[in-house]
Amino acid sequence: MSEKSKQTKIGKYEILEKIGEGGFGIVYRGRDAMLEREVAIKVLKSDVASAPDFVERFRREARLAASLRHPNIVNVIEVGEQEGSYYLVMEYLAGQTLAKLLEEGKPLPLTRAVELLHPLADALDHAHSKGIIHRDVKPGNVILADDGKRPVLTDFGLVKSKLEEGMTTTGVVLGTPEYMSPEQIQGKELGPAADQYALGVIAYQMLTGRVPFKGTTPFEVQNGHVSQPPPDPRSLNPGLSADAAKILLRALEKDPAKRYPSCLSFVAELERIAGQLASQQSKQLLQEAIQQMQKMDFDGAITRLEQLQTIATPPEAVNLLPECRRRKELWNQAQELLKQQEQTGSRINQLVASEKWINLPARSIKGDALGSSTGKKPARRKTFAERLFYSILVLFTFVEVGLAIQLGINAPPYWIIRENCSYAYYYNFYYAVTPDVVAVLGGFVISYWVIWLISKLVAGIVQRVGDKSR
Repeated sequence: MSEKSKQTKIGKYEILEKIGEGGFGIVYRGRDAMLEREVAIKVLKSDVASAPDFVERFRREARLAASLRHPNIVNVIEVGEQEGSYYLVMEYLAGQTLAKLLEEGKPLPLTRAVELLHPLADALDHAHSKGIIHRDVKPGNVILADDGKRPVLTDFGLVKSKLEEGMTTTGVVLGTPEYMSPEQIQGKELGPAADQYALGVIAYQMLTGRVPFKGTTPFEVQNGHVSQPPPDPRSLNPGLSADAAKILLRALEKDPAKRYPSCLSFVAELERIAGQLASQQSKQLLQEAIQQMQKMDFDGAITRLEQLQTIATPPEAVNLLPECRRRKELWNQAQELLKQQEQTGSRINQLVASEKWINLPARSIKGDALGSSTGKKPARRKTFAERLFYSILVLFTFVEVGLAIQLGINAPPYWIIRENCSYAYYYNFYYAVTPDVVAVLGGFVISYWVIWLISKLVAGIVQRVGDKSR
């Protein structure tokens, strides 16, 4: 079936809609009626399929791609031919492409970039171990499945079979110029390092917001890859660390031998930097969450603890989020109970005010003594026994003070000295008076506590009598 055909079926698959188009073919969303599942069908364009020896190479590479089993590589289901049109059937993945995510030109956080790069690097290393080079690694060939959590590489095998010749019949190097390695542009023999270079360009774009080489023509872009050094990533993203920039630039070395041994070893270096950054951020978020909990701002604490889980979870924070949610629920219950208590107390006051015959016990709820729902401690009304107790203490205090004053009037210092110390004329006034002052104060304290115990006993008896009379 050609790209202009209006057929609604190819092989056993029903064509539902066109979902994309590239340099090699058109991609449709289809349906396998027998298995009742949706599939993606890539139909090669006629000019690509007519290239010498392409059909045999296409079939061979399609079989190799179908042999790959990896959660981050699209599953190839079938390869077929109908009326001179060659097609490849793959699993259908719902989700946007990585290109769509990066089209705004804003840098991604390092931790998010690493989350996407690691599974892609693992997928590429798996393909390389099987002798397959992708040769067209780019954001447009990465689908973010499972709500963006699982990046999946697509189009495995197709590009390699065509690029084994290095060029098309028109003499143009195939591939996407912005993501091509220098050796690919120069038509040299390619190895895993070519895919690592393309992955490095994607990483550079993720962390800076743009590709390292841009131009108005493909030749300008290709010339940059071959002969110009990439711009310093920190000039595009000042927040990027020097170590992260150094790692990116090594993955973009012109000489394949100077790059990392594998895609995973490249991403592992970025993960190391991200881990250090995550540790610093997690400590700060944990400290802020604890402070928010102490201020009873549980919503703010929960927000920070949820952010903490996306970065790293220190051992001391494992049980903090459920505990924070528990405290929030209890705090809300306490606030609600305080409101209900305040409303109840207000109603009781209204009832007592309107019905004078109502005489509630002293421990009844009083609306004006409840405080408010803001956390102020409500005042407690004192009982009759307590009021009696404090009254006796206050009365005794006045009596003791009066006695002390009377003593001072009737017994001046000269009299105290003359009667209690025959040699007072030869001693300092301070030393003569001190023993009597100490005696007066000691007697005051002892008698004070005796009266305290007696008044407490009397108050307790009154309290018991009052409780029994009720």
